[in-house]
Amino acid sequence: MRPRTLFKSITPALAAFLFLSNSGTLAAAETAPLATKLVGQWTCEGRENDAALTMTLDYRLRNGWLVGEMVEDNGAAMLDVWLDSGTAPLALRRLLSYDATVEMQLVEESADHLKLEGAMRFILGNAGAVREEIRFNGNDRFEALWEAEVDNEWVAILSRTCTRSG
Repeated sequence: MRPRTLFKSITPALAAFLFLSNSGTLAAAETAPLATKLVGQWTCEGRENDAALTMTLDYRLRNGWLVGEMVEDNGAAMLDVWLDSGTAPLALRRLLSYDATVEMQLVEESADHLKLEGAMRFILGNAGAVREEIRFNGNDRFEALWEAEVDNEWVAILSRTCTRSG
């Protein structure tokens, strides 16, 4: 086969391959991480240790970050910021409250489930490992479970069920 004929026969296949490869890459890049389901307003009922807890959440996308404000019924407020990790969108999370900071990293993500792990640091110097699992039930409801590592065991410290309110 002459080079020109070979080139003519390979070109359509190469073009199709490049199109499919680029389409797959673009589709993957355009697919939003599950964390973006949090955008909007939520009302949550839950338990922190043994106490009942109500909180409101308000999440929005801002300059590629997911920014959330959490307010508990006792007036305590937290800022929740999700950032890109450099290799994955919205895979790093930082929470700031009046008495602690939490730094977490996304370790699992599926169609309706997120799992984050990291560390909580209190202003008084205490620190410890924490993790949170978020399970979505459609677009308007999710359940979240926070656990802390205590004596090499994971102990539930906060559970909540949240419903979209706006």
